Amino acid sequence: MGRITTLLTIWVVSFVVGFVGWMMYPQISSLLSGLAPILLGVFDAQMTNAAMAGFATSIVSVVIVLLWASRTKTNRF
Repeated sequence: MGRITTLLTIWVVSFVVGFVGWMMYPQISSLLSGLAPILLGVFDAQMTNAAMAGFATSIVSVVIVLLWASRTKTNRF
């Protein structure tokens, strides 16, 4: 696939995910508001902080890999 095709595919998939997310927001919101007290009762502060640290680290890792991949000139795949 060429660059244009790849970018258009990512754009279309992102649009569909956003559209479906917007349409499902009321159902997801009510579900999460019902699950929040249960999840907060199960997980203590240490587990919550560890999960937030893991999430932040994963985001930083993905950004680093994306920057590295965009700076690489030769694509051997």
